[in-house]
Amino acid sequence: MKREEIDALVNKYAVMENLTFPGHFQHRYDVVSSKILYSLIREYKPHTYLEFGTSWGGSALVALKALVRNETPYEFVGFELEDELNRETLRNITHWFTTGEARNIHFELWGDITKYSHKIPKEIDFAFIDPNWDKNIAIWTFENIIPRVKKGGIVHIHDWSVTSDLKYEGGGFPGIFYFIELFKEGKIPLEKIFNVWDEEEYKNMSIASSFWKKT
Repeated sequence: MKREEIDALVNKYAVMENLTFPGHFQHRYDVVSSKILYSLIREYKPHTYLEFGTSWGGSALVALKALVRNETPYEFVGFELEDELNRETLRNITHWFTTGEARNIHFELWGDITKYSHKIPKEIDFAFIDPNWDKNIAIWTFENIIPRVKKGGIVHIHDWSVTSDLKYEGGGFPGIFYFIELFKEGKIPLEKIFNVWDEEEYKNMSIASSFWKKT
């Protein structure tokens, strides 16, 4: 999708529906990515949503707001390796639920995804991937998550500070290097929807979210 198409989608959903950015607790998921994530979930209406690396729960909250707004059946399964962040995600999502902003949310949260792999849905409509990006977890992700994303499903790869010609500009994560090699070798079945890093404005803000469709 071109920038103009993404902007139109964001205006249709995030802007028109007055998406409130979850700024009442610490997290690192930015406003631009939040609006795109929310709008893609509203547009594609996934039934199974997996988030790998919930951190403090900012992106999870944005996703849940979209899933609830869709008013269609959904399953949200989240994973966060670090115990403290896991508790923070649960606390922040629970706060949103108990303060009356939502009712009847469907939300599961687990720890180390490699130990709770039996909790991963057999078929995934939308996968949000944001691990610590060492090479081993990247290999595990490629082998255990990507195959479960259905054809036409959406994959969000965070920390993708990579140009359209696959030059890694914004970091040094071994796992990102591994994914770059997979793309170069034509082994990863993903077609780009939108990479925030392709936009000079966002690149200067160090925003590194990317969105892909399973082919």
